This record gives sequence, structure tokens and C-alpha cells, in this order.
Amino acid sequence: MSNESSHKLESRQQVEETMRLERDLSGADLSGLDLAGIRLVAMDMEGINLSRSDLDDSTIAAANMEGANLRGAQMRRAKITAVNLENADLTEADLTGSNWFAVNVDGADFTDAKTTDANASAVDWSEAKVPPAEIPDPIPIPPWVPALFVGIGMLFVVAILLIRKRRRA
Repeated sequence: MSNESSHKLESRQQVEETMRLERDLSGADLSGLDLAGIRLVAMDMEGINLSRSDLDDSTIAAANMEGANLRGAQMRRAKITAVNLENADLTEADLTGSNWFAVNVDGADFTDAKTTDANASAVDWSEAKVPPAEIPDPIPIPPWVPALFVGIGMLFVVAILLIRKRRRA
């Protein structure tokens, strides 16, 4: 589907059917649809219109959404990973509790976007046309990760000591 042949998809069922048949939603008009929990993975969605759509709890990954219209979209608790949002419009989008990883936001507009409790890593907000007023916190490291590294380090030391002991014997 090219930008020139954009058309309105009227239901979640039509969106899912289009996704199943082709990996291209470029220029499609999905404005106002309830797409909560949808998985938009490895999709070309350049110029897609998702304004006022419900994308709560959705997963968007490995996708091109350059120039996408996400004005007023509900994206609470969404997981956005390895997505190109260059020049996208996220004005007034609700990104509460969302997680962002390795997202290109060059030229994106986050005017009045809500980012309460959102987390991000590998996102350069300074490249956005209008960065969010509240920059998402870095993705927190789970409390067990340092203990895991200490444990692996201890195992490594014990392994080296055992190898040395065998060589001496």
C-alpha cells in the first residue's frame, strides 16, 4: 500500500487482515480505531494515520513509522522498540507507562504528550522537533542484575582457581 493509495481501514479486523496479507500499512488511515494490545512488528507504516487510536498495551517493533500521525493516540503501557518515528506527530499522545528502546525520534513532535512513568533507553530526545516536556526515565535495571554479575564473576574466579590447581597436580 503506497502513500498515494492510502485508504481508511474501518475495523481492527480489516487491519489484522491487511497485516496478514502484506507487511505494509504505509499511508493507511487507522484513525480512531481500537487497536489495544495489537502487535505491529516488522511493518512498513510510513505516513500511517493512527490519530486518536487506542494503542494501549500494544507492541510496536522493528517498524518504519516515518511521518506517522499519532496525534492524540492512546499508547499507555505500549512497548516501542527499534522503531523509526522520524518526523512523526505525537502531539497530545498519551504515552503513560510506555517503554521505548532504540527509537529514532529525529524531527518528531511531542507537544503536550503525556510521558508519566514512561521509560526509555537508546533514544536521543534532543533530536526531536519538540521533545516531551517530561523526558522518560532511563529503563531501570532489575535489582537482581548486579547480583547475577557478582555470581558469574565468582564462578569465573573459582573456575580459574580449579584449572590452576589441576595444572599443578
